[in-house]
Amino acid sequence: MADLALNNSLIDEYLKYKFQDDYTPNTIRKLFKYIQPFSIREGFSDDPSMAMQMESDPLIEIVDNCSDEELVQDSILKLMLVDKASFVSYRTLNIDDGYEKLKPKYVGTYLNSMGKDNAQQHIKALLSDAKYITITDGYIASWNSWNSNKLLLQDIIPFKELDLNIIGADKEAKRFSLSASEKSELENLCDSWTVKVNAIGQNIHDRYIETDNLKILLSSGISHLSSTSNKDFTYVVEIK
Repeated sequence: MADLALNNSLIDEYLKYKFQDDYTPNTIRKLFKYIQPFSIREGFSDDPSMAMQMESDPLIEIVDNCSDEELVQDSILKLMLVDKASFVSYRTLNIDDGYEKLKPKYVGTYLNSMGKDNAQQHIKALLSDAKYITITDGYIASWNSWNSNKLLLQDIIPFKELDLNIIGADKEAKRFSLSASEKSELENLCDSWTVKVNAIGQNIHDRYIETDNLKILLSSGISHLSSTSNKDFTYVVEIK
């Protein structure tokens, strides 16, 4: 499984840089700020010698012919690098857009409620193929945010068979796990989830969402991922 995908024009530029020397230096400089191992569809080039060269490139993974959306969904980061604005259903990162929220190392920062729906959609995509999900947030069951947090979890966690581990605190944040009733509320959202709860440790402050492939660091509680919160929010995606 490749880390991400590239749109066709960036694939062309990369292949020119690697094998033909007829490339655009400015584009290549920007591309190499973000590039990770990426997928190319089988038959992308009709040139047999080019196909052989692509197979030997350690950054390239040759995959069966598929749609752009499938190519992105089959990547670890659920992300396509592009060089122009794209209005598509999957997450893209425009290397020519200075206002792009995702930066090298895949960090997204939102200063207020604007654009948090993009963060939710991306995290939802990141979790879509998880075998297990562990959420660590000491205030996930805070008295004034549990209901909204529960709805947010319902939106971003895939409705499929998986282990869902919640490491949190009680409504007074006294280092206890979620209550039995709160655990039951999560179990009632999806009967395919195996929900486990645990108490947050004294030395844990940061908030995390972790899967078998990824660890996502949250700058503040799950509640500030919601578009109803006007607080700033940052998430950092790390591939294990």
